[in-house]
Amino acid sequence: MRKKVNFTILLLVASLAVAAQDFHLSQYEMAAQYLNPALTGMYCGEKGDYRVAADYRSQWLSPSLKPYSTAFLAYDMPVSKWGQDFGVGAYIINNRSGISSLNAFNFMLSGAYNITGSSKGKHTLSTGLQVGILHRNFDPGNFTYDVQYSESMDGFDSAIPNEENFATSSLTGFDVNFGIFYKYTEMDAKTHPFGGLSVYHVTQPNESFSINKIKTPMRFNLHGGCDFEVNEKLTLTPRVLYMNQVRATELNIGMLTCYKITNTACSAILQCDYRYKDALILGLGLKQNEHIFRVAYDINTSGLGPYLGGRGSWEFSLVLKGRKDKPLFTKVKMKSRD
Repeated sequence: MRKKVNFTILLLVASLAVAAQDFHLSQYEMAAQYLNPALTGMYCGEKGDYRVAADYRSQWLSPSLKPYSTAFLAYDMPVSKWGQDFGVGAYIINNRSGISSLNAFNFMLSGAYNITGSSKGKHTLSTGLQVGILHRNFDPGNFTYDVQYSESMDGFDSAIPNEENFATSSLTGFDVNFGIFYKYTEMDAKTHPFGGLSVYHVTQPNESFSINKIKTPMRFNLHGGCDFEVNEKLTLTPRVLYMNQVRATELNIGMLTCYKITNTACSAILQCDYRYKDALILGLGLKQNEHIFRVAYDINTSGLGPYLGGRGSWEFSLVLKGRKDKPLFTKVKMKSRD
Protein backbone atom coordinates (compact mmCIF):
# COMPACT_ATOMS: atom_id res chain seq x y z
CA MET A 1 0.00 0.00 0.00
CA ARG A 2 2.80 2.41 0.92
CA LYS A 3 4.52 1.75 -2.43
CA LYS A 4 1.26 2.56 -4.23
CA VAL A 5 0.87 5.84 -2.29
CA ASN A 6 4.48 6.80 -2.99
CA PHE A 7 3.96 6.09 -6.68
CA THR A 8 0.83 8.27 -6.72
CA ILE A 9 2.73 11.12 -5.08
CA LEU A 10 5.54 10.67 -7.59
CA LEU A 11 3.11 10.94 -10.52
CA LEU A 12 1.51 14.07 -9.07
CA VAL A 13 4.88 15.75 -8.61
CA ALA A 14 5.88 14.77 -12.15
CA SER A 15 2.67 16.21 -13.59
CA LEU A 16 3.20 19.52 -11.79
CA ALA A 17 6.83 19.61 -12.93
CA VAL A 18 5.72 19.46 -16.57
CA ALA A 19 3.99 22.82 -16.13
CA ALA A 20 7.21 24.35 -14.81
CA GLN A 21 9.69 23.09 -17.38
CA ASP A 22 9.77 22.35 -21.10
CA PHE A 23 9.70 18.88 -22.56
CA HIS A 24 12.72 17.34 -24.26
CA LEU A 25 13.44 15.27 -27.37
CA SER A 26 16.06 12.54 -27.62
CA GLN A 27 16.65 13.20 -31.35
CA TYR A 28 16.82 16.93 -30.70
CA GLU A 29 18.86 17.86 -33.79
CA MET A 30 16.06 16.52 -36.02
CA ALA A 31 13.79 19.28 -34.68
CA ALA A 32 16.15 22.07 -35.72
CA GLN A 33 13.78 25.00 -35.13
CA TYR A 34 12.94 23.73 -31.63
CA LEU A 35 16.65 23.30 -30.87
CA ASN A 36 17.66 26.79 -32.02
CA PRO A 37 15.70 29.53 -33.87
CA ALA A 38 18.92 30.46 -35.72
CA LEU A 39 18.75 27.13 -37.61
CA THR A 40 15.58 28.17 -39.44
CA GLY A 41 16.26 27.76 -43.18
CA MET A 42 19.98 27.32 -42.52
CA TYR A 43 21.09 24.03 -44.10
CA CYS A 44 24.84 24.66 -43.67
CA GLY A 45 25.91 23.49 -47.12
CA GLU A 46 23.31 20.73 -47.56
CA LYS A 47 21.04 20.88 -50.61
CA GLY A 48 17.36 21.75 -50.42
CA ASP A 49 14.81 24.46 -51.19
CA TYR A 50 12.53 23.55 -48.29
CA ARG A 51 12.46 21.22 -45.30
CA VAL A 52 9.71 19.35 -43.48
CA ALA A 53 10.48 17.86 -40.07
CA ALA A 54 8.38 15.70 -37.76
CA ASP A 55 8.94 13.96 -34.45
CA TYR A 56 6.78 11.85 -32.15
CA ARG A 57 7.80 10.79 -28.65
CA SER A 58 5.99 8.50 -26.20
CA GLN A 59 7.36 8.05 -22.68
CA TRP A 60 6.48 6.60 -19.29
CA LEU A 61 5.10 3.44 -20.92
CA SER A 62 3.95 1.72 -17.72
CA PRO A 63 0.88 -0.56 -17.64
CA SER A 64 -0.50 1.51 -14.74
CA LEU A 65 0.31 4.91 -16.24
CA LYS A 66 -1.09 6.86 -19.16
CA PRO A 67 1.89 7.66 -21.46
CA TYR A 68 3.22 11.16 -21.90
CA SER A 69 3.42 12.10 -25.58
CA THR A 70 5.08 14.85 -27.59
CA ALA A 71 4.40 15.64 -31.26
CA PHE A 72 6.42 18.09 -33.37
CA LEU A 73 5.85 19.32 -36.93
CA ALA A 74 7.83 22.03 -38.74
CA TYR A 75 8.42 23.62 -42.13
CA ASP A 76 11.19 26.01 -43.15
CA MET A 77 13.00 27.25 -46.23
CA PRO A 78 15.98 29.44 -47.17
CA VAL A 79 15.28 32.81 -48.79
CA SER A 80 17.78 34.99 -50.66
CA LYS A 81 16.86 38.69 -50.91
CA TRP A 82 18.87 41.86 -51.40
CA GLY A 83 22.08 39.85 -51.64
CA GLN A 84 21.50 38.35 -48.18
CA ASP A 85 20.47 34.90 -46.93
CA PHE A 86 17.48 34.47 -44.65
CA GLY A 87 15.43 31.57 -43.36
CA VAL A 88 11.68 31.52 -42.69
CA GLY A 89 9.51 28.83 -41.19
CA ALA A 90 7.09 27.76 -38.48
CA TYR A 91 6.56 24.87 -36.11
CA ILE A 92 4.00 23.40 -33.76
CA ILE A 93 4.81 21.20 -30.78
CA ASN A 94 2.20 19.61 -28.54
CA ASN A 95 2.79 17.77 -25.27
CA ARG A 96 0.10 15.79 -23.42
CA SER A 97 0.96 14.71 -19.91
CA GLY A 98 -0.54 11.59 -18.41
CA ILE A 99 -3.70 11.23 -16.39
CA SER A 100 -4.08 14.97 -15.77
CA SER A 101 -4.45 15.57 -19.52
CA LEU A 102 -2.26 18.61 -18.98
CA ASN A 103 -1.68 19.82 -22.52
CA ALA A 104 0.87 22.36 -23.75
CA PHE A 105 0.61 23.60 -27.32
CA ASN A 106 3.21 25.90 -28.86
CA PHE A 107 2.89 27.54 -32.29
CA MET A 108 5.84 29.66 -33.42
CA LEU A 109 6.67 31.65 -36.53
CA SER A 110 10.41 31.54 -37.07
CA GLY A 111 12.94 33.64 -38.95
CA ALA A 112 16.74 33.62 -39.22
CA TYR A 113 19.42 35.80 -40.79
CA ASN A 114 22.82 34.63 -42.01
CA ILE A 115 25.22 37.22 -40.60
CA THR A 116 28.13 35.91 -42.70
CA GLY A 117 26.19 36.87 -45.85
CA SER A 118 26.14 33.57 -47.75
CA SER A 119 25.33 29.97 -46.84
CA LYS A 120 27.85 28.85 -49.50
CA GLY A 121 30.88 30.31 -47.73
CA LYS A 122 33.38 28.80 -45.29
CA HIS A 123 31.42 29.96 -42.27
CA THR A 124 27.76 30.12 -41.32
CA LEU A 125 26.92 32.47 -38.47
CA SER A 126 23.20 33.03 -38.07
CA THR A 127 20.77 34.52 -35.60
CA GLY A 128 17.10 33.75 -35.27
CA LEU A 129 13.88 34.98 -33.68
CA GLN A 130 10.58 33.20 -33.03
CA VAL A 131 7.23 34.69 -32.04
CA GLY A 132 3.98 32.87 -31.37
CA ILE A 133 1.63 31.52 -28.72
CA LEU A 134 1.95 29.10 -25.83
CA HIS A 135 -1.36 27.51 -24.84
CA ARG A 136 -1.87 25.29 -21.78
CA ASN A 137 -4.98 23.52 -20.54
CA PHE A 138 -5.96 20.64 -18.27
CA ASP A 139 -9.06 18.85 -16.99
CA PRO A 140 -9.55 19.27 -13.20
CA GLY A 141 -12.12 16.47 -13.30
CA ASN A 142 -9.38 13.93 -13.95
CA PHE A 143 -8.02 14.37 -10.43
CA THR A 144 -9.32 13.18 -7.07
CA TYR A 145 -8.84 15.32 -3.96
CA ASP A 146 -8.55 14.61 -0.25
CA VAL A 147 -12.02 16.05 0.51
CA GLN A 148 -13.51 13.48 -1.88
CA TYR A 149 -12.44 10.54 0.28
CA SER A 150 -15.47 8.57 1.45
CA GLU A 151 -15.17 6.28 4.47
CA SER A 152 -18.33 4.45 3.48
CA MET A 153 -16.85 3.67 0.07
CA ASP A 154 -13.35 3.18 1.49
CA GLY A 155 -12.14 5.23 -1.46
CA PHE A 156 -12.61 8.44 -3.40
CA ASP A 157 -16.00 9.58 -4.65
CA SER A 158 -15.74 11.96 -7.62
CA ALA A 159 -19.35 13.06 -7.05
CA ILE A 160 -18.26 14.92 -3.90
CA PRO A 161 -17.35 18.59 -4.67
CA ASN A 162 -13.57 19.00 -4.73
CA GLU A 163 -13.70 22.50 -3.14
CA GLU A 164 -10.89 23.65 -5.42
CA ASN A 165 -11.05 27.16 -6.85
CA PHE A 166 -9.19 27.21 -10.16
CA ALA A 167 -9.23 30.61 -11.83
CA THR A 168 -9.13 28.88 -15.21
CA SER A 169 -8.29 25.57 -16.82
CA SER A 170 -6.95 27.18 -20.00
CA LEU A 171 -4.14 29.70 -20.57
CA THR A 172 -2.77 31.39 -23.70
CA GLY A 173 0.25 33.67 -23.74
CA PHE A 174 2.54 35.47 -26.18
CA ASP A 175 5.86 33.65 -26.52
CA VAL A 176 9.27 34.71 -27.91
CA ASN A 177 12.47 32.70 -28.48
CA PHE A 178 15.91 33.85 -29.63
CA GLY A 179 19.08 32.07 -30.78
CA ILE A 180 22.50 32.28 -32.42
CA PHE A 181 24.37 29.50 -34.24
CA TYR A 182 27.77 28.96 -35.89
CA LYS A 183 29.20 26.20 -38.09
CA TYR A 184 32.41 25.92 -40.08
CA THR A 185 31.22 24.87 -43.55
CA GLU A 186 34.37 24.73 -45.70
CA MET A 187 33.56 21.94 -48.16
CA ASP A 188 37.16 20.65 -48.47
CA ALA A 189 37.73 20.46 -44.72
CA LYS A 190 37.56 17.18 -42.81
CA THR A 191 36.26 18.75 -39.60
CA HIS A 192 33.22 21.00 -39.23
CA PRO A 193 32.78 22.31 -35.67
CA PHE A 194 29.47 23.91 -34.70
CA GLY A 195 27.76 25.43 -31.69
CA GLY A 196 24.79 27.49 -30.66
CA LEU A 197 23.00 29.27 -27.84
CA SER A 198 19.25 29.79 -27.60
CA VAL A 199 16.86 31.38 -25.09
CA TYR A 200 13.18 30.44 -24.79
CA HIS A 201 10.12 32.14 -23.25
CA VAL A 202 11.71 35.59 -23.25
CA THR A 203 8.29 37.14 -22.57
CA GLN A 204 7.65 34.69 -19.69
CA PRO A 205 3.90 34.15 -20.22
CA ASN A 206 1.73 33.26 -17.21
CA GLU A 207 1.60 29.52 -16.46
CA SER A 208 -0.58 29.48 -13.33
CA PHE A 209 -4.16 28.17 -13.35
CA SER A 210 -4.83 29.89 -10.01
CA ILE A 211 -5.54 33.56 -9.32
CA ASN A 212 -1.85 34.10 -8.57
CA LYS A 213 0.16 34.64 -11.74
CA ILE A 214 3.40 32.73 -12.16
CA LYS A 215 5.81 33.54 -14.98
CA THR A 216 7.02 30.76 -17.26
CA PRO A 217 10.75 30.52 -16.53
CA MET A 218 13.14 31.12 -19.40
CA ARG A 219 14.99 28.10 -20.76
CA PHE A 220 18.62 28.32 -21.92
CA ASN A 221 20.10 25.88 -24.45
CA LEU A 222 23.79 25.48 -25.16
CA HIS A 223 24.70 22.92 -27.83
CA GLY A 224 27.76 22.07 -29.87
CA GLY A 225 29.83 19.40 -31.54
CA CYS A 226 31.92 18.61 -34.60
CA ASP A 227 31.46 16.59 -37.80
CA PHE A 228 34.59 14.50 -38.39
CA GLU A 229 34.88 13.03 -41.89
CA VAL A 230 37.02 9.98 -41.17
CA ASN A 231 36.92 8.93 -44.84
CA GLU A 232 34.56 9.07 -47.83
CA LYS A 233 32.13 6.72 -46.12
CA LEU A 234 32.35 7.40 -42.40
CA THR A 235 31.45 10.57 -40.49
CA LEU A 236 31.51 10.82 -36.69
CA THR A 237 29.73 13.61 -34.82
CA PRO A 238 30.41 13.90 -31.08
CA ARG A 239 28.03 16.44 -29.59
CA VAL A 240 26.67 17.88 -26.36
CA LEU A 241 23.46 19.62 -25.30
CA TYR A 242 23.01 21.45 -22.00
CA MET A 243 19.67 22.92 -20.94
CA ASN A 244 18.77 24.97 -17.89
CA GLN A 245 15.35 26.16 -16.72
CA VAL A 246 15.27 27.59 -13.20
CA ARG A 247 16.61 24.70 -11.06
CA ALA A 248 16.05 22.04 -13.71
CA THR A 249 19.12 21.10 -15.72
CA GLU A 250 19.74 18.51 -18.40
CA LEU A 251 22.99 17.33 -19.94
CA ASN A 252 23.17 15.16 -23.07
CA ILE A 253 26.50 13.79 -24.30
CA GLY A 254 26.79 11.45 -27.24
CA MET A 255 27.81 10.50 -30.73
CA LEU A 256 26.16 10.23 -34.14
CA THR A 257 27.75 7.86 -36.64
CA CYS A 258 26.92 8.10 -40.35
CA TYR A 259 28.15 5.39 -42.73
CA LYS A 260 27.61 5.64 -46.49
CA ILE A 261 26.32 2.38 -47.99
CA THR A 262 28.36 1.31 -51.00
CA ASN A 263 26.85 1.90 -54.46
CA THR A 264 23.74 3.65 -53.15
CA ALA A 265 22.58 7.15 -52.25
CA CYS A 266 21.87 5.92 -48.72
CA SER A 267 23.72 6.14 -45.41
CA ALA A 268 23.11 4.27 -42.15
CA ILE A 269 22.91 6.33 -38.95
CA LEU A 270 23.69 5.14 -35.42
CA GLN A 271 22.94 7.24 -32.34
CA CYS A 272 24.33 6.70 -28.86
CA ASP A 273 23.73 9.39 -26.22
CA TYR A 274 23.61 9.59 -22.46
CA ARG A 275 21.23 11.94 -20.69
CA TYR A 276 22.94 12.45 -17.33
CA LYS A 277 21.20 10.62 -14.45
CA ASP A 278 18.21 9.88 -16.68
CA ALA A 279 18.63 7.61 -19.71
CA LEU A 280 20.86 5.88 -22.22
CA ILE A 281 19.61 6.70 -25.72
CA LEU A 282 20.15 4.30 -28.62
CA GLY A 283 18.96 5.05 -32.13
CA LEU A 284 19.06 3.84 -35.72
CA GLY A 285 18.31 5.67 -38.94
CA LEU A 286 18.62 5.83 -42.70
CA LYS A 287 19.56 8.81 -44.81
CA GLN A 288 18.62 8.82 -48.51
CA ASN A 289 20.13 11.83 -50.25
CA GLU A 290 18.83 14.64 -47.99
CA HIS A 291 15.95 12.67 -46.43
CA ILE A 292 16.43 11.20 -42.95
CA PHE A 293 14.32 8.58 -41.14
CA ARG A 294 15.20 7.69 -37.54
CA VAL A 295 13.98 5.87 -34.43
CA ALA A 296 15.38 6.01 -30.89
CA TYR A 297 14.75 4.26 -27.60
CA ASP A 298 15.53 5.62 -24.11
CA ILE A 299 16.73 3.05 -21.58
CA ASN A 300 15.76 4.55 -18.23
CA THR A 301 18.62 4.82 -15.71
CA SER A 302 16.88 7.11 -13.18
CA GLY A 303 14.99 6.30 -9.99
CA LEU A 304 11.76 6.05 -11.99
CA GLY A 305 12.91 2.78 -13.58
CA PRO A 306 11.35 0.39 -11.00
CA TYR A 307 7.98 2.18 -11.18
CA LEU A 308 7.93 1.97 -14.97
CA GLY A 309 8.54 -1.75 -15.06
CA GLY A 310 11.82 -1.28 -16.90
CA ARG A 311 10.07 0.32 -19.85
CA GLY A 312 11.70 3.24 -21.65
CA SER A 313 10.62 5.82 -24.23
CA TRP A 314 10.21 5.55 -27.99
CA GLU A 315 10.83 8.37 -30.43
CA PHE A 316 10.32 8.49 -34.20
CA SER A 317 11.48 11.33 -36.43
CA LEU A 318 11.97 12.29 -40.05
CA VAL A 319 13.36 15.18 -42.05
CA LEU A 320 12.43 15.63 -45.71
CA LYS A 321 14.25 18.13 -47.92
CA GLY A 322 12.85 18.99 -51.31
CA ARG A 323 13.75 20.88 -54.47
CA LYS A 324 11.44 23.17 -56.39
CA ASP A 325 9.86 21.61 -59.50
CA LYS A 326 11.16 18.17 -58.50
CA PRO A 327 9.37 15.26 -56.81
CA LEU A 328 10.04 14.93 -53.11
CA PHE A 329 10.90 11.24 -53.43
CA THR A 330 12.98 9.57 -56.13
CA LYS A 331 13.82 5.93 -56.74
CA VAL A 332 17.00 4.63 -55.16
CA LYS A 333 19.40 3.71 -57.95
CA MET A 334 22.36 1.41 -57.58
CA LYS A 335 25.58 3.03 -58.72
CA SER A 336 27.80 1.32 -61.24
CA ARG A 337 31.04 -0.19 -59.97
CA ASP A 338 32.86 1.14 -63.04
